[in-house]
Amino acid sequence: MEEVLCHGDLWSTNMIWRKGEQDVELAAVIDFQAVHYGCAIADIVRVMCACMSGKDRRENWEWLLEMFHTYVEEELQTRNMPYTLNMLKESFRQCFPFGAFMIVPMIGPLFQVANKSEDVEYKTKVQEVIFEKVECLLDDIYEFHRENEQRKSA
Repeated sequence: MEEVLCHGDLWSTNMIWRKGEQDVELAAVIDFQAVHYGCAIADIVRVMCACMSGKDRRENWEWLLEMFHTYVEEELQTRNMPYTLNMLKESFRQCFPFGAFMIVPMIGPLFQVANKSEDVEYKTKVQEVIFEKVECLLDDIYEFHRENEQRKSA
């Protein structure tokens, strides 16, 4: 895949949102210390792993990549696409284990913030959300890695 400009640390704390007329809208992306030329999927994997539930990510990752590819294609108009949709999906499969693994250490601070709350119901809900996310991330790290190894051996 052709290298593109990547943020390098794209996740929820580096995206500023504002209330739009009908929904929330991305207002700004901040914190560009890790910007570099690289594989576009690195930022996408990071956002999906950090910002989506395991269930939503599993059910929608291919559709979201299709939407992303269409959006880039429309923005580039007559210029050449830096990658095909198949390249984007294969890149996701290859990069997912490492990208997801990099999210896992960020989970601890979420527990710390939630545990400061006196609201037991809130803490319980946060724990449920985090447990679901971590369980799915760890399972999917293993599964994508296993599938990648099988494809290499074939």
